[in-house]
Amino acid sequence: MPTLLHLDTSPRIESATRRITAEFAAAWRAANPDGTHVHRDLAARPVAHVDAAQIAVMHRLESGEVRDLDAARDAALTPEEQASWALTWDLVEEVRAADTLVLGLPMHNFSLPATFKAWFDRLVIPPLVVDPATGTGPLSGKQVVVITARGGAYGPGTPRYAYDFQEPYLKAAFGMVALADDLTFLHAEMTKSGHVPRLAGFQGLAATSLKQALEGARLQAQRVRV
Repeated sequence: MPTLLHLDTSPRIESATRRITAEFAAAWRAANPDGTHVHRDLAARPVAHVDAAQIAVMHRLESGEVRDLDAARDAALTPEEQASWALTWDLVEEVRAADTLVLGLPMHNFSLPATFKAWFDRLVIPPLVVDPATGTGPLSGKQVVVITARGGAYGPGTPRYAYDFQEPYLKAAFGMVALADDLTFLHAEMTKSGHVPRLAGFQGLAATSLKQALEGARLQAQRVRV
């Protein structure tokens, strides 16, 4: 049975990203009535940032060129390492079990929420990194849909196009762990037009952008995966 991993990061319950990821999840459940929907709210339950204990385990794995997941599972030695590694391993197993990931990532100061970065940094362990010999990894083949919300407009041809550090970063970062093979971005833009007076003239554009993102979410969720 297929599994959807649904991540939200916005602190705002009424946020655009939460609305769109919820639309995706509802459409996915309708298309996969026997599937499993796992929701992780990183705003409500943040993941601890990478610490010295995790780095110590990572260094041993890298020094020993350990790429086997079963061997990596028991790589922590001290009580501190074991506590940190157990948190990491829960996240690793959750992603490995998913066939589809939908991520709600509002733009924070041209970039990504810190809660997402903490989650992702835990996930990038040596056995999940793409094998340079094959170009694949344990996470290959998953569908990944990234939902963003931006206060302004950052698409090609806009004045702030060069300041979009979300999409280029995620393409590179996800590519490192084979999550960029089937990667789709859906952007809801000009979200600040609803409450910033000088942007009020862009409310129509914002409504159109949100509508397109919602429609895109439904279509992506209904895709048949073989």
